[in-house]
Amino acid sequence: MLLFYLLLPPWKVIKRRFKGCETLVFILNTNNNSLMKSIILTIFFIIFIQSCQYRNIDDSGIHIKDKQYNIVKQEISMDSIVGPYLRLDKNKYDFGKIRSKKTPEIIVEFEMENQGISPLVILKVDVSCSCMKVNSPKAPILHREKAVLKVTIDTKNQKGMFNKAIFIKSNAENDIVLIRILGEIQKK
Repeated sequence: MLLFYLLLPPWKVIKRRFKGCETLVFILNTNNNSLMKSIILTIFFIIFIQSCQYRNIDDSGIHIKDKQYNIVKQEISMDSIVGPYLRLDKNKYDFGKIRSKKTPEIIVEFEMENQGISPLVILKVDVSCSCMKVNSPKAPILHREKAVLKVTIDTKNQKGMFNKAIFIKSNAENDIVLIRILGEIQKK
């Protein structure tokens, strides 16, 4: 970067954040408007745009992009796990269309498994809405043991589309795990 400062002294340098990428933006001062500097600026801009593009690596099996929520899931080889690793049987539950008078409460259970060697401890479970109550295991989950995370959803005061999140914080290598609960609640 220092080379740009030395080669282009008539340029004004501003640090900017664009779509998650931090970069330096060079702006040409109005007193020196040469063709060469315009070409260099164009090349720099093209390189900047190319470096900020998301690369979806499907063929190697390392990253899989969930197109609906724009979440990148990481697939890890079971041989490489040393500490605890939290695996859920499902990370999304769609209850479809329901009526709040007929179904004032929905109970969903998620099965959790520790695929790591060390004991897994659930440190905290946060919900994105006070309409959800979560009952998480308090005891450590040992290697290859399973436990149940019970979620109770109160639909009485909800109406319309339902898209809520549950965040599970643990001591695992994948320390924060996201669960989505979707559906539509009708008042009739």
